[in-house]
Amino acid sequence: MNPHPQAPSSREPSRPARRAFTLIELLVSISVISLLAAILLPVAMRARSLARNSQCTSNLGQIGKAINIYVEFHENWYPCSSIMPSTEPEPGLPRMADLLVKYASRDVFECPDDKPTDPTYTHRTYYIGEGSSYEWAEIFNHLKPGMQVAFVPFKLENIPLLRDYEAFHKRGSRIGTNGLFTDNHVESF
Repeated sequence: MNPHPQAPSSREPSRPARRAFTLIELLVSISVISLLAAILLPVAMRARSLARNSQCTSNLGQIGKAINIYVEFHENWYPCSSIMPSTEPEPGLPRMADLLVKYASRDVFECPDDKPTDPTYTHRTYYIGEGSSYEWAEIFNHLKPGMQVAFVPFKLENIPLLRDYEAFHKRGSRIGTNGLFTDNHVESF
């Protein structure tokens, strides 16, 4: 036995050296990831907002089809509905969702962006409080499609049948609302 160990010869395979990140490399990696997150997060939020707006528009379109079916089955009369059932002085008129329940799912009456900004409103959302995220235009109560009202100086086609209770939808720096018109088109304004 040799009491003096020999130094490894140059012919012996050496283990590969383990290389770790230096502090600077780690900081650069973190800053690149942070920069990418800062760029992508607003894009993702915008896409999500557009998806919710698209869902709201689709809901209004489905409600428009349900109103058309209702009109056909009720001798060409529009539904006679309450605007805000929870605050009506004489709650005799039904909610729009209750009138159209045979023709459309209750789910279509909920806008995904329905989050009231008024802190005095007692319900968490208009859908919970009113049964709908959309406000019915009272002027259409007791009307048939195509009728004109003498005291209205403009065409009823320019008034939305239903619209968001509030301006739920952000469009860049603006806030807007969606509305369903008598010809069944949905428009943002």
